[in-house]
Amino acid sequence: MTFMVEFFPVGCADTLGKIGLLVKARRLALGVRQADLKEAIGVSPHVLRKIESGSELVDLRSFMLVLWRLGLSDVVFTSLDDLEKRSQITRFAQDDDAAVGIAAKRVRLAKPKPEAF
Repeated sequence: MTFMVEFFPVGCADTLGKIGLLVKARRLALGVRQADLKEAIGVSPHVLRKIESGSELVDLRSFMLVLWRLGLSDVVFTSLDDLEKRSQITRFAQDDDAAVGIAAKRVRLAKPKPEAF
């Protein structure tokens, strides 16, 4: 687990960088100051700077609120449209009724046997 704490995939960093530029461009195009966003959604200017710079060290709630407030949620997550219709979720499940029950599914690890110790 230590590996993933110290490592962040380049593809993910590139995507966050592009989203950050998109956020800043939209904010500037709308004439919205960082202080205006702070007042509107309660996200600090420090967090906004991190989002706009593509930092991976931003909480998901703040990230999503900024995208929503600037009207970018649909732009950033456009590939999620009609996800069930395109079967991108259900293709990972085994049963026919997967779309209904997939949220309740989880991975269970086998319980260790006493002789394993």
